[in-house]
Amino acid sequence: MPFHSIIRSLLQTPVATEGRGLELKPGQIFYGKLGKLFSGQYAEIWLDGQKLMAKMEAPLISGKGYWFQVSYKSGEMILKVLNKEQGPFARSIQPNSSPHLLGLRDTKTHQAFTKFLMDEQLSFTKEEIHQAAHLLSLADHSDTGMQILKVMNRKNIPLHESLFKSLLEVHKETTISNSMGHLRQLLIDEKHVSETGKAILKLLEEWEMPVQHSKNDLSNESARQVALTKMKQSMMRLGLDYEARLFHNQFKKETIETSFKPLLVKYVQEETVGNSKARDVAESLLLRMNGQQLLSLGSNHIQTLLYEIPIQLGTVLSDLTIQWTGRKSEDGKLDTDYCHIIFYLDLEYLKKTIVDMQVQNRIVSILIINDFIEVKQLAETFIPALRSGLEEIDYRLSGVHFKSSDQENKQTQTRPLSQQGDFGAGVDIRV
Repeated sequence: MPFHSIIRSLLQTPVATEGRGLELKPGQIFYGKLGKLFSGQYAEIWLDGQKLMAKMEAPLISGKGYWFQVSYKSGEMILKVLNKEQGPFARSIQPNSSPHLLGLRDTKTHQAFTKFLMDEQLSFTKEEIHQAAHLLSLADHSDTGMQILKVMNRKNIPLHESLFKSLLEVHKETTISNSMGHLRQLLIDEKHVSETGKAILKLLEEWEMPVQHSKNDLSNESARQVALTKMKQSMMRLGLDYEARLFHNQFKKETIETSFKPLLVKYVQEETVGNSKARDVAESLLLRMNGQQLLSLGSNHIQTLLYEIPIQLGTVLSDLTIQWTGRKSEDGKLDTDYCHIIFYLDLEYLKKTIVDMQVQNRIVSILIINDFIEVKQLAETFIPALRSGLEEIDYRLSGVHFKSSDQENKQTQTRPLSQQGDFGAGVDIRV
């Protein structure tokens, strides 16, 4: 799924924006529509679907849209109007979408960015607007860059170049396993590989060791246990919690050589001289992993987690992408009684498969999206085991439903984190 599509879907989901309050800081600029007017130059302003009360510095017209800049005096919000010339007697009306109002040069990109801020009703300070305009210049496509800026604004992610590049990397048409394979080959081809490079190569070679079993073994318990073990190994090898564990002094130095992310950090820091293709790929992988974590930042009581897990389930290193959306309990943990989990897979026999699982009050409903004609017939034999397995952990299965991809919204059919459809072959997993 293209980056902008998954972000748009997350932002338009009611549960994802629930409880988001307006927190305007001094100096922030936004485009809002004027509502009712009150005495004393007070008025209601509509911003991002929410209403706020503020004092105007000049009389305005109800129902019109204006650019406002926020200030406070004695704790009271006062809004300065940037486009006063749009009053009822103005002869020369400057368009609301003019970049000059925001202190930007009048270019096509800045015109589109100004209109984007209006349409999305985003609020930035003047310094942030200039920084955002600079970040847009780093994106190959300004539309993609603007969607990333929207996510950074919604999630209160600082407009740092490294963070923007991380989110750009998530959008690229690749997968983490493809990039790993590319890095592995580049390290093999290099004449002089550092000790850290050798450690990365060793880890990648261990990662790509095929599971030793035949196709007929896939239905037995041992094969499923091997798949589960491989998944757990991949999660540990990725080292996504590297920074958090390092911060809490829980990361041992000797475990760095068995964790992919800290090895990448060390390799990128060491390879500062020369034009190394391996270093470029390693840096891209590091940015992609960071971008994935940025997308998993919580908002108020809602948490969305995105995991792209490289996993060896056959002869090829493939990917399992998981998108989890749910609310947080009072202790800050994920509430497993109410959540929405989507698994994106590309399987050896069933091909592109999506498992969409809704959990409401520990009642589980599952939708399987797949174009294989006999998928329903094949899956029905596993439903009783699925039902009893869920009951063992205090969940109840309400039903399993099946749809082909042409029956389902296209936005749900493709995996997040990438636009690429082919994620490599893999053995089929019993979900």
